[in-house]
Amino acid sequence: MDADEGRKPGDPGRLLVIGGAECRGSGLLERFVELSGGEAARIVLVTTATGAPEEVHADYERVFRKLGVDHTRELRLRGRSDADGDNAAKLLDDATGVFFSGGDQSRLRALVGSRANEILRERLRAGGAVIAGTSAGATAMGRTMILGGEGPGVSAATVRTGPGLGLLPRALIIDMHFSERGRLPRLLSAMALDLEYLGVGIGENTGILVDGTRFEVLGAGVATVADGRNATVIHAAGDEDPITLFGVRLHLLPAGCVFDIATGEATIGPAHDRY
Repeated sequence: MDADEGRKPGDPGRLLVIGGAECRGSGLLERFVELSGGEAARIVLVTTATGAPEEVHADYERVFRKLGVDHTRELRLRGRSDADGDNAAKLLDDATGVFFSGGDQSRLRALVGSRANEILRERLRAGGAVIAGTSAGATAMGRTMILGGEGPGVSAATVRTGPGLGLLPRALIIDMHFSERGRLPRLLSAMALDLEYLGVGIGENTGILVDGTRFEVLGAGVATVADGRNATVIHAAGDEDPITLFGVRLHLLPAGCVFDIATGEATIGPAHDRY
């Protein structure tokens, strides 16, 4: 999908969901800047998830400046009062692009249901901003976010979830650093909680560009889609006991593939570069 191919005034905004460890200064971040308005972009960097906000802000500000953007502002939300405050509202209302850094997604829970959260949803509905997130910032974008958990098997104990920001289409639940950290069991465990979910695991330096009811894969790696909408799940007696799960459709989608969220069908998009 080209940046504006087939788009009409009033179409919802787009989301760029990145699996972490994105290449600085090119590729996915360059695409984010392009979608946000290029040199005229007004970017807000949300550093809430990271434990080193000053360093992260300086790093991304330097990257965005190299990509031609002079207007980058940091939004550091220390708690619910900040997320409900006038400063956050003003910054988000003015932004053409909002970027959520990585870190610990549990720190983003104070944003869930806040005034800032509602502004982000409204900006998306009106098509007025592009929202991107990497690593923890990507996981938080769904209606439900994965908060943690690890394990070799599919079980209730393998994953911890909580409410997310609700920016993505209803069906999507995201996991990041996916192939690098062997997180298929965790994603399937999350999906088994509600088979209406589409589990999307995104590798490092890889992203999905969500545009309405479809997304395109970008970057160097693969997006793994686990579709359980026609699957059967039998929950185990104990949290650490294996869940029975069959009938799941699995898609491995490198750059250029397009996935239709409504139909569950994947296609290879028109030829273009990897980003």
